[in-house]
Formats: sequence, structure tokens, C-alpha cells
Amino acid sequence: MRFVHTSDWHVGKLLRGRSRADEHRAVLAEIAAVADEVQADAVLVAGDLYDSAAPPPEADEIVIDTLLRLGRTGAAVVVITGNHDNARRLRAMRPLFERSGVTLLAEPVPAAAGGVHTFTTRAGEPVHVALVPFVSQRGIVRAEQLMAGAAFEHAQAYAARLHAIIDQLCREFRPDAVNLLMAHAFVTGGVAGGGERAAHLVEEYGVAAASFPATAGYVALGHLHRAQVLAGATAIHYCGSPLGLDFGETAEPKQVNVVDIAPGLPARVTPRPLRAGRSLRSYAGTVDELRVAVADDDAWLRLIVREPHRSGLGDQVRELFGERVVEVRIEAPDRAAAATVPSRRGRTPQELFAEYLTVQGVADPAVRALFGELHDTIVEGPDA
Repeated sequence: MRFVHTSDWHVGKLLRGRSRADEHRAVLAEIAAVADEVQADAVLVAGDLYDSAAPPPEADEIVIDTLLRLGRTGAAVVVITGNHDNARRLRAMRPLFERSGVTLLAEPVPAAAGGVHTFTTRAGEPVHVALVPFVSQRGIVRAEQLMAGAAFEHAQAYAARLHAIIDQLCREFRPDAVNLLMAHAFVTGGVAGGGERAAHLVEEYGVAAASFPATAGYVALGHLHRAQVLAGATAIHYCGSPLGLDFGETAEPKQVNVVDIAPGLPARVTPRPLRAGRSLRSYAGTVDELRVAVADDDAWLRLIVREPHRSGLGDQVRELFGERVVEVRIEAPDRAAAATVPSRRGRTPQELFAEYLTVQGVADPAVRALFGELHDTIVEGPDA
């Protein structure tokens, strides 16, 4: 069989207040086009469809339209929730999606209740997909009770309990079928892309790659935004987010994985680049240096200006590079040399203030002039 692995759409994500709805529409349409082009038997969406638990209506429109479009390709569309998604909200939408050929699981359940989704490919191959949506530390005990019928000791770690859930679901795998595992989780040793929720990247939320059995022909992971392969008993992949979501992801190519697999054979993974989203780039230097360094394209920009502070400097930079600029930082030159404080005796207030501006890295004649006016007003009175 052939399937497409995608995750971490984060629809509704803003970039320093800027909407990225048009980019999301374009890149998700690109993913649907890939699924159609390769005649995928399935599309696995490994969580974080949305960026927040209360997405705006526009985000709903984009996600629903994309899932329905994927279903129209003839592929079996299988979706789990991530830590950014509202599990209860998506669970309520499940009957609607099922009518359109989209299988959605919002929380871990036993295999017989939908924890393992079974279907047949166009060529008649049986497929089993074990589904592990994101589960919080508070929810892991309840989820484990559902799987095993009795709670473990409370002292057991999150990883051990998640391992038990995975083990329970993977018992349904059969040697004559294509066996897949899809999970939204932080696997220890994985490298974050830069835009993830830090609270869910700590050891307390980690699960070892050894938890994924060799009986799974491919493990489709969501949660980390950087595409990567993890060492283990089988093919363990994060496909990454389809858009750069934060300036920590500036150097990462974006992709979906197209996977060919047959019962008992290793998975063959082909990354397909995604080009619809705008790049995120950071540059640092003086204004003149930035004029030369910044590429003339449509990338979103974070600019670090290394010049003394002066009135209107940030506005000047924004005007120079236009709507692409989403963040400007002013970093004055090193002020360590001004650490020694000379005597103030015999010096005018204007001289002291000028020295203060130098120490602070501010080179703006207008500020000095305003100080002079205020000083004169105080000393001489407002009617002088």
C-alpha cells in the first residue's frame, strides 16, 4: 500500500499577530494534491490540526475543507488529535467526518472501540492502524484504565503507561496485514523544531522509541515540527509541520512523507517537499548591512538592528523592508566600555544626560534637544 503521512498543521496560527490563513490554504491544498497524484490508499494526520483549543471560524473552514478534499481523493483519511486540539470538540464532530470517509479519534480507546482502525486498500490488502492521540498526564491514568481494565500504581511514569497503551493496541497486528502505528507524542531523543509547546517537550511527557514494536511497519508521529527519523526497531518518523511556525524553524525544509509498504517488508519513505508556505528568516546587522543581506523574496522577517537607539529607527527598518517584517529588535553596540562612571562634579545637566545616552547606546539629537527644552522649562519657568 501507499500512504501519505502529515501532521502539525496548526491552522489558526498567527505570526506576531499576522494571519497565515492563505498560506495554510495553499500548503494543505498542496498536500491534497500529493495524495491525489500518488493515488494514496490512506492519509494519516498525526494531530495538531489546530493551533488552539478554541480556533476561529476561518480555521474550522480550512481544516474541514482539507479533510473533505483528502477524502475525495479516494484515500482512507485517518486523524488523531494533538496537544493543541480540543479533543471533546473534535469528538463531537466525528460523526460528521465519518459520513465523508474520515476517521477521527480524539482520545485513546481500546482496539475494539476504535483504537485500531482497520480497512482494505484499493488492491485488497488489509491494513491495521493503531491510534494514539495525545494524552495528558492527568488523562493517562483514565486512558490506561480503559485499555487494561485496572489502574497501575500511581508511581508509574507517564512513559511506562503510554508504553502499555501502545503494547495493548499493537497486539491486534497480524503478519499478513500492513500494520501501522500513529501517535502524537514526544519521543525521547527527538529534536524540536522551535515552535512547539515547551511544557510538552519535557522528560515527564517523553516515551522511548523502544516502545514502538517491530511488528509496526511504520510509526507515523506528530508533535515535533522538524522532520526526522528516530532509531528503533522499525521505521519511526516525524514528518514535521507543513509550514514554518516560528523563527526557531528558519532552516528546516517542509515536507510530507509518501510511504510504500507491504506486509512483512520494510517501509520505503519518500519525502515530498512542500513549497506553498513562506519562509521565516532572521537577519542581524546595521541598517546598511541589512540592506545588502536581506533577500528580495516573500519570506517573513525578524530583523535585529545593531545600531545605537534613535527615534524612528524601528519604523525606518519596517518601511525599508515592507510588510514582510514581523519583528524588529534594536541591539545597541556593546556598552561594556562605558561601565566606569566618571565624577559628575563640575559638569552640566546636558553633559550628564549626553553621557547617559551614550552609555545606553542612544544616538538621537532629538532626544538631547528635548531634554534641553525640558531642563530650561524647569529652571527658567514655563513663561520665561
